[in-house]
Amino acid sequence: MENLVSKATKAAIRHAKYRKSPKVNKDDLLVGILQVISRFDIVQIGQLTIDLEDFQGISRDGYMDEPANISNQKVAYSDSANAIFEKAASIARKDNSPKVEVVHLLVAFADENNGLMVQLKEKYGFSGRDWRVALSDWQSFSSEKTVMDSKIAIGAKSMVDVSEKQFFSPDEAAEFLDVHVQTIRGYIRMGKLPALRLAGERALRIKREDLLALLEPFKPEET
Repeated sequence: MENLVSKATKAAIRHAKYRKSPKVNKDDLLVGILQVISRFDIVQIGQLTIDLEDFQGISRDGYMDEPANISNQKVAYSDSANAIFEKAASIARKDNSPKVEVVHLLVAFADENNGLMVQLKEKYGFSGRDWRVALSDWQSFSSEKTVMDSKIAIGAKSMVDVSEKQFFSPDEAAEFLDVHVQTIRGYIRMGKLPALRLAGERALRIKREDLLALLEPFKPEET
């Protein structure tokens, strides 16, 4: 699953290319982040609301008429963008985070005194401190939370579906037994797990009872 930082940097590169710039600057990076965390071009961070349509060239709709050769342009990160990455890495370490998240990149912009961040502050009337306060309790787009929420939602749905399913795909079987899908495929290749093939198709299906048959009682070793 692609994380938000990766999506944001791709959007930043795209914005730099759209400007026909050979460098991704810090404003491109901020634009990329705002784009990926927005919905309908609205960014909501705590009590702060930012409408990307208030700023020319930020709204994703602005890319509808982009040049056909935009993907062929080569760009590199500018010193200003690299400085934001380095600052975000320091913030992530202080936050005891194993990696840089979008929220750390956003915090890194708090004290910027020029460029797009200043425009945001002036337009919506917030300070660097207000920005950090809003982000301190902002969890909506934390990648770990997004992944965890997705797993919980999928798990809850799966519990209902699995109770009624009689046939499983290899992926579903792996989820059912909480093992890697390659483990399931290996069992099938070794003949350890029977599988059926849909008529005229390559898709495999596995019976529920055959999956359950893989389980055996655990016998603790005698000490």
